[in-house]
Amino acid sequence: MHDAIRSDSIFGNYRASGYLYDFLIELYRIRSAEGTSASPSAALMKAIDYISCNYASSITPDDLCKASGVSKQHLCLLFRRIMNMRPMEYIAKRRIQEAKSLLTGTDKSIEAISYETGFCSESYFCMLFRRYEGLTPSAFRNTK
Repeated sequence: MHDAIRSDSIFGNYRASGYLYDFLIELYRIRSAEGTSASPSAALMKAIDYISCNYASSITPDDLCKASGVSKQHLCLLFRRIMNMRPMEYIAKRRIQEAKSLLTGTDKSIEAISYETGFCSESYFCMLFRRYEGLTPSAFRNTK
């Protein structure tokens, strides 16, 4: 760009403008490709780490925003783009994952497991478990 401006006083600015435009388009293309790659952003990783450490307690979108350092809208966009789900859906799936482990590895009641994994009620836990796993928690326990 610098050489284009210095070498031609009449059309140098136009060429430099074209080079700058090409550079910005290429930068945008590379940046967009990074957003869809397998390497999640630092903010998303902070949110996922927060969820992994706190799944058993009540987690609000505000908690995730504070942990990740981004706005709700941006965090939802990151989850949608990289994880292909909403943040609260990820939390529910993380809780279900832990519940499956407890169902197969312990003799705790389904009610105890539901509260231990962060669900507000046993019925809500059973509803989500059936939605994501295709069977009830007790049926899952009996098949394993």
